[in-house]
Amino acid sequence: MGPSLKSSEIDYIKNNKTEEFIIIGCNDSYKYIDYLDIHYACDTGWWKKWGEDFRSKRPNLESWTQCESSAKNYNINHIKGRGGTGLSLNSDIIHYGSNSGFQQLNLAFLMGFKRFYLVGYTMKVISGKTHYFGDHPAGLQKNSPYDKFVQAFNNIQKQIKPLIYSSTENSQLNNIFKYKSVEDIFND
Repeated sequence: MGPSLKSSEIDYIKNNKTEEFIIIGCNDSYKYIDYLDIHYACDTGWWKKWGEDFRSKRPNLESWTQCESSAKNYNINHIKGRGGTGLSLNSDIIHYGSNSGFQQLNLAFLMGFKRFYLVGYTMKVISGKTHYFGDHPAGLQKNSPYDKFVQAFNNIQKQIKPLIYSSTENSQLNNIFKYKSVEDIFND
């Protein structure tokens, strides 16, 4: 959830979502988006900090992680992860891409989804903010090498790229994927 994400976009999706749209969010998104269908969080530290809160607030929400111990501790689905270029095509493994948004996209691809709209993928700091909600709390703050993140998205296989749309204003990914506003997603 990048800093350019707007509350109005969250509300627009909620008010226009139909069954054909599966909404996948990562990390703290469960706190702000009550209509998630699937959740993903990769970091052991994130699960240690928020796992109990996540399960108490969203006990039935399908969630995934590449962290085996967190999967066991919080009763969530596990998928193995590793480094690699592009999206993993192996149904048992996601590629890291150096960020959880990339991993979430790879998971959705392996689940068989055919079109992807990246909402909240800013990939840069805006007005000193790194996320929609501000910075992660102490202990979870990490250096965000956005150039490395963007390069991982740029390395996605050319036959897969046309399936992916950037739906984030001011995103660093708008040079890689076609831009489609949140409103246009639902008006096609």
